[in-house]
Amino acid sequence: MVRVDLEADAIVAALRAAGARFGYLHGSRNDETSRPTSDVDVAAWFGTRAPASWELALPGDVDLLVLDTAPLYLAGRVALQGRLLFDDEPAARVRWEADTRTVYLDERPYIEAMATEYLEAVARRGRR
Repeated sequence: MVRVDLEADAIVAALRAAGARFGYLHGSRNDETSRPTSDVDVAAWFGTRAPASWELALPGDVDLLVLDTAPLYLAGRVALQGRLLFDDEPAARVRWEADTRTVYLDERPYIEAMATEYLEAVARRGRR
């Protein structure tokens, strides 16, 4: 976690400069399952004119998930498990979290079932 703490100010500054309203740390650095070579996963919500993740000048080991356009299975995990890095628009953040959590928790059984079916199909193809 030390490296993330040292980079947090630079990451937050870059996200704010690009117009992000709030952001999270997620992934292995957040749940403490990271290795020394793990990247830093961050997610940010922009609200308007969300950039593509590659358009931001972030440190090389930082992966950005743009929450405005993120698939539900990723956004839902961030909404449930992410660690808030900054919040410049609390009302929008609370609304996004509530909406995303509600839809994700409703849809999670279907998301998980589809993932299981896909993995089983891949395994069957591999046995041929």
